[in-house]
Amino acid sequence: MKWVVSVLLLVNLAMFGYFKLSEPRPVGVVAGHEDIEADKLKVLTPEELAAMPGKNQTAPSAPAPAPVPAPAIAAVQTACYEWGSFSAANVSRAKNILQKFSMRSELKQTASQEATRYWVYIPPLANADKAQAKINEIRALGVEESFVVQEPQWRNAISLGVFKDEALAAKLLDDLHGRGVKSAIKGMRNHESGQSSFLLRDVADNAALEISKLQPDFPGSELKKVTCP
Repeated sequence: MKWVVSVLLLVNLAMFGYFKLSEPRPVGVVAGHEDIEADKLKVLTPEELAAMPGKNQTAPSAPAPAPVPAPAIAAVQTACYEWGSFSAANVSRAKNILQKFSMRSELKQTASQEATRYWVYIPPLANADKAQAKINEIRALGVEESFVVQEPQWRNAISLGVFKDEALAAKLLDDLHGRGVKSAIKGMRNHESGQSSFLLRDVADNAALEISKLQPDFPGSELKKVTCP
């Protein structure tokens, strides 16, 4: 009989456990699944719905930076010059040089009074080496304005100054003698008839500088800026 009682006891325990496990458990509220409060709901109109920002709406992009303007290229400054005066023998040489520079030029006759120049110079030396030695000698005496003449007729002479006013030439000569340049003399340049000069138009500063460097080839000439006609 004891085993029958034991069996019944086990059956009762099993039945109790079954019914206990079958009871419904309280369900907790999951975050985001709370009960909806119907009194707080609001139905949106189509206009309000359209005004709502979309999920894919992007933030307004920053305005593009304004382009930096390129620096302006300065225009080349040009001017008119008068170059002269030249004897008939030197006009063609000067004209050939201007053609090499592709300069716009106009040949004009120069009045004899305007063409006259007073030249302070040392007469031509035997060769270029002696002329350069003389240049070095007078520079040691403080004379800076000088150059060796290349013009065929006066090759290896040393030009010390050219003036329209004879009094200025005489003053320079006295100063040179006082410094010890005893071989310097004064003479006239470009006093022959038939003197000419060139009017140069649209000459850039660098081109004018190159022309001025030709003074040893044309002693007595000068390059001066003038008002364009």
